[in-house]
Amino acid sequence: MDIKRYRQATIAGTKWLLSQQNEDGSFRPVRLGVATFHKVLMALAVMGQVERAARLCSWIQANCLDEEGDIGGHFPRTPLHQSHYLLANSWVVCGAHRLGQFGISIPAASFLATLQHPETGGFFSIGPSAGFDDEQDALTTATVGLAMLHTGNLEAAASAAEFLIWLLDEQPAGADTHLFYAVRNGQTLITTIPDAMLKMYLVDATKPEQWYHVPAMAAGFLGLMYEATGERKYLDAAQAYMTFIAGCSDDRYSSERSAFVGWAAAVLYTATGSTSYAQTTEEVGNNLLEMQLSNGSWLMLSMGENEESDVVDATAEALIVLTQILQAFATAI
Repeated sequence: MDIKRYRQATIAGTKWLLSQQNEDGSFRPVRLGVATFHKVLMALAVMGQVERAARLCSWIQANCLDEEGDIGGHFPRTPLHQSHYLLANSWVVCGAHRLGQFGISIPAASFLATLQHPETGGFFSIGPSAGFDDEQDALTTATVGLAMLHTGNLEAAASAAEFLIWLLDEQPAGADTHLFYAVRNGQTLITTIPDAMLKMYLVDATKPEQWYHVPAMAAGFLGLMYEATGERKYLDAAQAYMTFIAGCSDDRYSSERSAFVGWAAAVLYTATGSTSYAQTTEEVGNNLLEMQLSNGSWLMLSMGENEESDVVDATAEALIVLTQILQAFATAI
């Protein structure tokens, strides 16, 4: 692994990201709200850009954080950030808490905690408008679970982890190449899906261009739960999600939806020292470096939907992943 090349990539990405910040602390394009900035706080945190992050936090508090702890303000949500409402909020919580910006992270985390199903532990996909029988999904639950872990709400994080473990057990018999990852009406697995919406409910290992970040986020969060608690069931489930990814199509480590596979593999490499996770981490990381543009940015990663905000979001995501990879190779047992 060329550590120097990875470091250079993160520095170039950070320089480009900082060039997109306005004087008031916001990031361009401001009109797309959370779609633009939700991962930026975490990226600035891991790159040590505390002053720039503080300016963004001040802007978020003044323009986006409401009395309930929701993050939106005057800005509309893009379609993906409506159907997966809590993802953006969760990344803001993680970044703000890591920065010690508790005026954001604590109320925002408290808001998230109100949207956990009291019986299953899953988090509602569509956020505050959800009813008791509305959908819960693995991507939302893993990402909010990560926010709960960051803020020390281990009870909520453990319930989220149990939901992800339960999802593995509920997969239809003989469907080893399919991961259905959403439920409705409490614990009814959604297996009948319109063709146009397949990727939002199913990862099909027999086809390319899948949402690989869904099982990856589950694996990474569960791996961190193992780190936090030492409970083997979390590691076993994390490895099961990674095993599923390993059986997916040839683009599983190289597509626009693969960055968090490298993040999850890095988490599990740190936890286990397994050379197979090291190899996956490096393969995804090297592919991510190849996708970086000459100006230091990335075009589109996991939540891309052909918006101007995708470049800022993708660059922030790549920085989060690459720094986790660097950390893993520095600390793996």
